[in-house]
Amino acid sequence: MQANERELAMALRGGVRGRFRHSFHLLENAFEVLDDQMAHCVTPTEYETLRPLLAQITEQLAALQRLGEHAADAAIAPVLHQACVPRPMELLGQLRELSSLLNEILLQEQVQAAVQMRVAEGTQVLLTMGDDTLLNGLLANLVSNSLAAGQPVQITLACAPGLFCYQDDGPGLPPDARALLQEGRWSDRLLEQGGLGLPLIRVYASAMGWTLTVEDGPGTRLRFALPPCAMDLGGMLLESTADPSAARERRRRYLQCELHPILADKPE
Repeated sequence: MQANERELAMALRGGVRGRFRHSFHLLENAFEVLDDQMAHCVTPTEYETLRPLLAQITEQLAALQRLGEHAADAAIAPVLHQACVPRPMELLGQLRELSSLLNEILLQEQVQAAVQMRVAEGTQVLLTMGDDTLLNGLLANLVSNSLAAGQPVQITLACAPGLFCYQDDGPGLPPDARALLQEGRWSDRLLEQGGLGLPLIRVYASAMGWTLTVEDGPGTRLRFALPPCAMDLGGMLLESTADPSAARERRRRYLQCELHPILADKPE
């Protein structure tokens, strides 16, 4: 996938998600005003009889917002899967930068979460095939799911030759989420909730040629078997081995945007 194709694909998803979010934000504000007006314009007894209906409207607005997120994921998934052409990548350096940026954002937002790196002894570099834009999306979706499952949470990015593992100490994945990640099989529950970014996790990995396995154990444990860097690297520029400051800032802004819905709902 060329840079402009990647940007267009991600812009498609961002545009769809942004339009849904804007509309739901306006609806939520309007509903809050309406609720406040009703509380002051009707008797307490009348308001109590309306409370179940108001609660149902709130619940359905949240459900529609989740479906909007799912629609945005569905819009980009086929494009990424068909158009991505993985390139040589030094993964370890990119994960270190992502880990650093994520910790800065989490600290700034006062979120009870942290990301740590664990690297196999003797591993200095981790060459594989991939795409830096898809890697950004993969990590953003993984971390979003960890934060959504509950806080505090500790996230670990573990690396070894030919292997990248994502782990957290949260409640773990329910069976239908495991089935969606490994087999692409949807449950009615996940269709209603929008999958919480799970479809893109699967698509990002597949588009880069990474084999995803959900491991047993406490918390969420995802194992990505990495393809070897089969191309001749003599004189070849690896994918984003040393991002300049401008690219790092763009990566930061992307992560902040992707995590914003979760961070905005963090416990007080």
